[in-house]
Amino acid sequence: MAFTGFHAAGIDLLQLNRLQNSKEFYEAHKDEIKRLVIQPFHELIAEMTPAMLEIDPQFVVTPSRMISRVRRDTRYTRDKTLYRANLWFFFRRPRRERESVPCYYFEIHPEYWGYGCWGSWDRSEMEAMREMILREDQLFLEAYRAVNACPQVHLAGEEYKRPKYPDAKPEYQSWLNRKELGADFREYHDFAPVLDGSFVQPMIAAMQQLAPLYRFFLAAKERAEAAHREALQ
Repeated sequence: MAFTGFHAAGIDLLQLNRLQNSKEFYEAHKDEIKRLVIQPFHELIAEMTPAMLEIDPQFVVTPSRMISRVRRDTRYTRDKTLYRANLWFFFRRPRRERESVPCYYFEIHPEYWGYGCWGSWDRSEMEAMREMILREDQLFLEAYRAVNACPQVHLAGEEYKRPKYPDAKPEYQSWLNRKELGADFREYHDFAPVLDGSFVQPMIAAMQQLAPLYRFFLAAKERAEAAHREALQ
């Protein structure tokens, strides 16, 4: 089926399911959650897939491998809440378990909806990014121009308290001074585009515009992995 938007009732049901925090409640409403929330995610992925494969033909495009689970994995966190109120999916290449890889994402949260493009969180990959920035590598310059030309997104990622490279160009400081790096769009007030589906084409256009940023993230990961292999020889 074609994607026509998300259901307000589905977003509300996810939040109620989290508040109930009950396996019994979830089991009683599982089919409704699938119909109102999970199925629209499948439809959205199908609509986006042709354009996203033009960005990277290696993207995983099987919805079951892309969409977050309603049931939270509580093994590695202090928060033992069983269910989440937000859902998201990633367009990214195949990965090993718990490996972070560059990706595009879309998310619905009770308080906002958004999308973006993110690199990895590995320290060596961030170091590779910073080296490319400081050398003004062509891939970085293309990424820099792409983000600046896409005003609906902003650079994101936790920042260090002190500049790591205070003598670097001022316009690069926001890129250099982050523990992880991505570009986000977030909307906290207007959910109408999510409910009527009108956000899809502008989102796809922004993701295509950010393709140089995605390629920059891929290159940094590849260079970090190459440096690691050399260090082992």
